[in-house]
Amino acid sequence: MSRFLVAALFAVLVTFANQAPSAESTAIQRLTHTYYSKFFLNFSPDGSHLVYSRHHANRRGAKQILVGVRVVQTDGLNDRPLLGEYDASVQVQEHPAFAPGGNQLLITGGGSDTANASKDTFICSINAEFAASDLKKLVAGEGVTAGEEPAWSPDGKRIAYVTTTEQLWIANADGTDKEMVLQVAGQYLHQPAWSPDGQWIAFASDRDGNIDVYKVRWDGTDLIQLTDQPGIDCRPRWSRDGEWLLFTSNRAGNQDVWLMKQDGSALRPLTTHSASDDHGAWSPDGTSIAFVSMRDGGFDIYRAALPAGVEIGPPAKPQPLVRVAEPGLITYYHFEEHSGEQVRDQAGPNHLALHGAKVVEEDGRGSLEFTGDESYAVGGNGVTLRGSGPLTISLWIRPDATGGNGYLISKYGWNIYLGGDLVPRFETRSAKNDAWITLAATQALPPAAWSQVAAVFDPAGDAVLLYVNGQLSSQQPRTDGELGATAGHPLHLGRYNHGTQFFRGRLDEIRIYNQALSANAIKESDAEQRPRVTGHEL
Repeated sequence: MSRFLVAALFAVLVTFANQAPSAESTAIQRLTHTYYSKFFLNFSPDGSHLVYSRHHANRRGAKQILVGVRVVQTDGLNDRPLLGEYDASVQVQEHPAFAPGGNQLLITGGGSDTANASKDTFICSINAEFAASDLKKLVAGEGVTAGEEPAWSPDGKRIAYVTTTEQLWIANADGTDKEMVLQVAGQYLHQPAWSPDGQWIAFASDRDGNIDVYKVRWDGTDLIQLTDQPGIDCRPRWSRDGEWLLFTSNRAGNQDVWLMKQDGSALRPLTTHSASDDHGAWSPDGTSIAFVSMRDGGFDIYRAALPAGVEIGPPAKPQPLVRVAEPGLITYYHFEEHSGEQVRDQAGPNHLALHGAKVVEEDGRGSLEFTGDESYAVGGNGVTLRGSGPLTISLWIRPDATGGNGYLISKYGWNIYLGGDLVPRFETRSAKNDAWITLAATQALPPAAWSQVAAVFDPAGDAVLLYVNGQLSSQQPRTDGELGATAGHPLHLGRYNHGTQFFRGRLDEIRIYNQALSANAIKESDAEQRPRVTGHEL
């Protein structure tokens, strides 16, 4: 989404109103009195301070601060810059987020080194006096490496963030092992927030038309829409017990801070003033919220107690992030659940973006259809797909008659394609990335009928193998020990990785393993999957 469109959406949200304020159920305390636009509130873990971003005068030519992170005590005293010594080099400082222990802070930053045209995630240390030091890029020297709007997992081991291409990712706290959780089906995906138990990430997206609040499990499964009203619902924040979500909404005609249960029920506004209220944040003790309001003529920070009847329980305990999947299975696509533009990876973060390919249903079973006319799908280049070691690719194929090569699945370092004779071929790059090694099956696949093909790279056995319908079809020695050119290319379905040689037909039950499956395991998978794919057994 362009930053101009983001700015326009924000302008739509902000409402200037002159009528008398509405009655609100709790007393509200004003904490700041500077009137400058303020955004992205966050409490310190001990509840003593708030961090936020604030606009400054536009002094781009002088390489001075444009948007700066500030810190203020929660009684409103000692409002001051937090990263002042870095103002000249990081002129845009947004989305401050404390680590669970309070000793580190993440921000989104851009500066004179990038002409403010792109942003990175920065990290700094925070001491007991709330002084910052040692600000640096989370992964230095690689451009936009960890996106924007960073949010810590509750155990402090991971961060969630969004990219400028509207994707939701997670990474280790040091920026390594980046994994895509979700691709946008629209133009807007922002404001990720981890649940206190670490199992869910809430965010705002326009994937179904309006900008609404969603949640998704950290591994990309169980995407759930929580709001569905005309208007804009955004900026979700979890209560410490994981039972409630704050969010901003203009559903009632004015921008206010709202509250709902984590399942989308029990909605109610927390602010009802005629001015704009936004950027709600929970206090760590669960008894109050802070927010930004224009109610006194400028953007300032306010604090309000929770209304009667809203009680927040003790903090939820972070739970381990564990994927439950078949051993060695790193990617799995079936086509029973899809959004129209995306198919979820059932075993990892490598979700499919559809480009002309479409999910079709036959006898209650979905499969992915390719017309050959610039139709394909892309599964990204997640870290789990970059391995050069043992590999098994298993997929079901229903080809149309073809007059040339049609690539079924392609990572460049390894590919499976059908020749014009409908014979499947498994090709891999040598370890030195200087030669192709191609293994052809001994039989052609019948057109307009389903067949299973499984390709295996087994470095321990010094071999590549190709199975058709659960039976070994061909094999040949391969002794160089690893696959070449696997790290730098995204996964493609329905065409060669370089954008040529399109496939005509359907694919289903696509599985990729980071291990060499045995002949018996492949035979069993054929028998287990065949009734689902074809509607009958052998």
